[in-house]
Amino acid sequence: MADEKNNTPQLEEFEAKLPAQANHKDIWLFLIIVDVIFLCVFGFFLYKNLSARLLAPQEPAKKPLATAEEVQPVAEQEEVVLVQDEVTLPQAVPAAEPVEPEPAPIVETPVEEPKVAPAEEAQPQEPAAEKKESVIIKQKANSKYRQVTFRYYGEGKKVAVVSGFTMAKPRALTKKDGYWETTLSISPGTYKFLYIVDGQQITDPYSEEKDGRSLLVVK
Repeated sequence: MADEKNNTPQLEEFEAKLPAQANHKDIWLFLIIVDVIFLCVFGFFLYKNLSARLLAPQEPAKKPLATAEEVQPVAEQEEVVLVQDEVTLPQAVPAAEPVEPEPAPIVETPVEEPKVAPAEEAQPQEPAAEKKESVIIKQKANSKYRQVTFRYYGEGKKVAVVSGFTMAKPRALTKKDGYWETTLSISPGTYKFLYIVDGQQITDPYSEEKDGRSLLVVK
């Protein structure tokens, strides 16, 4: 019992010191928080100031204007007078007189007269071939067709005419006195035709040609 009584005052003192220690801890914690906030704010403003200076475009440094003392006077250019020395020209040497060459002796050579060949007797020219009427076109009364007569002036044993108006089938010509002849009814238009003489295709020598065939125009 005596020990408990002796320990009671010590416990009371220790318990009295506990609130004081707790109060000191709160104060230190508050101060630390305030310091942290201050450092954050100060660091933010410091970063903003430095970034504004570093990132701002730098203006080129302006050169100071030269003062009146620094401006040097321009030296006056001295007038230069060129003195031309008199140059004596050499006297012209008289040219030597040309020596005329002696004329060469003239030698007369006999000139032979050209021989005139006797004129050849003019050969009689052959008369031009007479253009013969190989295609004769006649109009039929009250009909849209035309009567077209084909005449082949040449030699052969068998003669025929072939074209679009014959439906690509050869139409035989009849032997007459000196020529072959046939008459067909053809509607107006432009045609190409050939003669078949003894199995060979021949154009009409008295008609116009186009694309290797004789040309026929029926109006």
